[in-house]
Amino acid sequence: MLIYFIYIKVRSQNFMSKLFAKLEYEEKKSKFLAFAFILEKEEDNKEIIVSLKNEHVEAKHLLHVCRFRSHLGSFVLEASDDREPISSMKKAARFFERDNIEDFGIYIVRYYGGKELGASHLDHVYFTMAMKLFEQYKGTNKAK
Repeated sequence: MLIYFIYIKVRSQNFMSKLFAKLEYEEKKSKFLAFAFILEKEEDNKEIIVSLKNEHVEAKHLLHVCRFRSHLGSFVLEASDDREPISSMKKAARFFERDNIEDFGIYIVRYYGGKELGASHLDHVYFTMAMKLFEQYKGTNKAK
């Protein structure tokens, strides 16, 4: 187990070079950091998740949505709301499919500030951040 952890840590040093854009938002002492990454290969998604978890140890949640081509050639659409009582990333995943977005991922880290935001407002914050990054990516004409 220790060898696996060291291997991931060494590989993850360059994950920030794949960063496309970043957003920050704060409300009621909760801090949200949203990252958009270009995924060049299937392993990039796992590498980014591990790296963000290692970098943001105090964060309570790491949500993500991404679509990439697997090593078998088929598309993989992955969405996780990381135990939050919402479905923001699953909603964002529909836009990835609709617009045929590939090799792109959005990852949102949340630091809990001690006050409840309410599920509907929390859903709005996550979805809005994801869509801002999504639209920025589409606007660069990199999307297929």
